[in-house]
Amino acid sequence: MLKKDFHILEAFATGSIPRYTALKGYADLDIIVVLHYGKHTKGRLPSSVLQEVRDSLSGYITNVRKNGQAVTMYYKSWPSVDIVPATRIIDSIGNFVGYEIPNMTTEEWIYSKPKKHSKNMSTMVSICGSNFKQVITMIKWWNKKHGNYLQSYHIEVIALKAYLGLLSDMPWDVFLYFEKACELISNPLWYEESFVDSYLTYTNRLEVEKRLQTARDIARNAWHETYNANNNHEKGISKWRQIFGQEFPAYG
Repeated sequence: MLKKDFHILEAFATGSIPRYTALKGYADLDIIVVLHYGKHTKGRLPSSVLQEVRDSLSGYITNVRKNGQAVTMYYKSWPSVDIVPATRIIDSIGNFVGYEIPNMTTEEWIYSKPKKHSKNMSTMVSICGSNFKQVITMIKWWNKKHGNYLQSYHIEVIALKAYLGLLSDMPWDVFLYFEKACELISNPLWYEESFVDSYLTYTNRLEVEKRLQTARDIARNAWHETYNANNNHEKGISKWRQIFGQEFPAYG
């Protein structure tokens, strides 16, 4: 439908669903739609481009996503689809270096390298094993249960910074994530030539830091109870349920 109104250079799926780190029933499928710069985005505000995309998709139930970076197409069954208009960035010698995507909240175009991020994630899976994706999914669930302060992309970037080798002890690996996140959350996080946490207000950063510290301490105690103290699985599981909620499997 967009082709009738836009000169589209390429389109591809990205985000947590194709990377298998999504929470089923909650994440949307992100589709990057790369528009011709001169015809559609040059000198224009993100809000204007997003509105034009939404108008073109008027045959669907749509809305602009909360963070002002996409137009969401809603369906009766999961998932909904986020259409993210983008433009290519070419350097001074004609080389492609990334994309710009809209941020309607600030009326700025944000530098983004979604294909490089997906490649980085795949590389880490080959190094760390399948537990890498499982830890990320668990942290996204924790985030949802504890205020939903962190964006999905931010959670994945922290995971890229947290691990160096094979993940073979899930409880310890989860603790290590929280420990690393506590270190990284206190200062702006630079990744692939941009800050991934610029969406956090000062107040929200302090609050999520406090919640990460609490999760870190409980995770350490949960691991200790289960493996390094009295082999008390029941007490350990009760602590994991403090972190992940009643959906975490109960003891027995």
